[in-house]
Amino acid sequence: MKIKYMKKILILILASLVVITGCSSIDKAKSLYQKGQTEKALKMAQGLLDDDEDQKTRLSAIALIGEIGGDRAGEILMPVLDDPDMPVKNAAIKTIGKIGYAPASEKLLSIALSSKGDTFEAAAGAIRDIGSPAIDLLVKGLTLADDAAEKERYKKLMLAVGPSVTSSITKNLRGKTYFENRTNFELLVAFKSPEVAEWLLKEIGNDEVADNIMEGLVKLGSRAVSPVTEKLRDLPPGEENTTVRIRLIVVLGQLKAKEAVGLLENLTRDNSDRVRDAADLALRRIRGF
Repeated sequence: MKIKYMKKILILILASLVVITGCSSIDKAKSLYQKGQTEKALKMAQGLLDDDEDQKTRLSAIALIGEIGGDRAGEILMPVLDDPDMPVKNAAIKTIGKIGYAPASEKLLSIALSSKGDTFEAAAGAIRDIGSPAIDLLVKGLTLADDAAEKERYKKLMLAVGPSVTSSITKNLRGKTYFENRTNFELLVAFKSPEVAEWLLKEIGNDEVADNIMEGLVKLGSRAVSPVTEKLRDLPPGEENTTVRIRLIVVLGQLKAKEAVGLLENLTRDNSDRVRDAADLALRRIRGF
């Protein structure tokens, strides 16, 4: 009985020593970083990522590596994306996102598509933080998805990433019919954000996708009214802007945007016959006569 008790005491002492050692090491790494010795701090923090360290020390090491930042920090954290300790793995995922380490994009996409819960949310957030390099891969993946189940996984991830995917989706509209772009527009509308309209409006002058953009804006409904009205108001008169102004007027008419009546009434006195005609038609749509 006494021997068993002594063994338990010894185990507790050893565990305490491990924690104390880990704490002192991470404190030393932080001190090195504060003194400007970044490389030494990174190397020491990297050593504290080993799975024989306690979880608290490993999480602190990840936080320090993220604070230091840069591509080297991203490289160090890449192996931790496969760590079996979920809190440690999730912390590495989030930190790589905050660093903006683009080379991790493909790995993060793979993790997100095969995960649930906190890991899924962490990966979606990291993809959002990295931006275009990761989001473009995500949109491309949806385009190449073979079956309905796979497409649903991509759509779920895109919705979790949020409206920031709009720019990449918009680029993907080119050269396709509205029917071919149906899934893309379903996603855009599902975001339920004026931010989507703002991204779409960046392509309103692109003749190749203008019709699709206009349909997408109309499908956004009331969320598109304010951004479209603002865009139209800010466009200076002139032949070079006539086509885009007419497109915006048409959208407001189809949206039956009562908020835009004053602006449209002013445009019925525009110097351009085409703009005046478009404004008249839009007002008739809004007023119902």
